[in-house]
Amino acid sequence: MQLNKKLLAIIGRRIPAIYDVIPRGPQGRLAQIALNPQPLPPHELGAAIADEFVRHAWIAERGGQDMKGVLSDLDDWCPTPPKLPKLPPWWGPFPEPEPRPEWFVDYHLGFAARLSVIEGQSAGSRLDKTLNQGIDRSLSAIESVKL
Repeated sequence: MQLNKKLLAIIGRRIPAIYDVIPRGPQGRLAQIALNPQPLPPHELGAAIADEFVRHAWIAERGGQDMKGVLSDLDDWCPTPPKLPKLPPWWGPFPEPEPRPEWFVDYHLGFAARLSVIEGQSAGSRLDKTLNQGIDRSLSAIESVKL
């Protein structure tokens, strides 16, 4: 069944929620969240940053590069409080996080959870060691936060 674009536009003006059920094809996580003008919850932001970290680490591994460059970026993307994460420049401005320590814990939990899922799929590779270092750094940042 083919959707008529004119009919869809008329329905969309009356019921804007219809656009939520229209399949848009495969999209990356950044493309999905770029459409939402609200800031991401901290755990989702941490998971999205972890995806960027894994992408950079994977490219470095595939290119035969040393992982030290990727690990040096880890301090920017997975900082300890009170430093804020430095997002990649193509992500645009970063909204100020809430000044409560739970924000950093939620952020690092999202970061570590996403890395641990990917780490389980890349067992035995050089990427596995890098992801483990990222998880350890995130867990130590969680332990350093005083709630």
